[in-house]
Amino acid sequence: MGQPKTQWSDHMTPVEYLTAVHEIEQLKARYFYGYDHKDWTFWRNEVWAPDGRLEVPEMGMTLEPRDAMIAWVAEQAADQVSVHHGHTPIIEIVSPTEATGIWAMEDRLYRSKEHPLNGDTHFVLGFGHYHERYVKLAVGWRILSTRLTRLRTVYEKVM
Repeated sequence: MGQPKTQWSDHMTPVEYLTAVHEIEQLKARYFYGYDHKDWTFWRNEVWAPDGRLEVPEMGMTLEPRDAMIAWVAEQAADQVSVHHGHTPIIEIVSPTEATGIWAMEDRLYRSKEHPLNGDTHFVLGFGHYHERYVKLAVGWRILSTRLTRLRTVYEKVM
């Protein structure tokens, strides 16, 4: 009995496929690391495609391209400590240079009482998913777009 045909078998070997998945997992780790450490140069150079896009439907927000998006995120996160976790990715390699992914996520955002979110929130705990598209450039895999959807969000108000 032969190997079952998979979605990647026409254009990648199993080793190429597993390498691409691993590289994308490392890319998402760089996303979380760069954001949580507020290293916007690293985030720009190691994570995002030049035409990268960030979408957060619960906030009615879509930011693009990459440099405008990063400037907005950096400004919003200036007085914030964040902790992001990504779990159980579902990664599909569409072609040798395109992929999609869904990541279960948890984020914790801590703001000072002097600079609350939305005027009165100093802590946010979110659970949901990142829905992403990736592109492989000359420098490696980069995020082309990410859409964050939260299933549950807990807010704590400034006391």
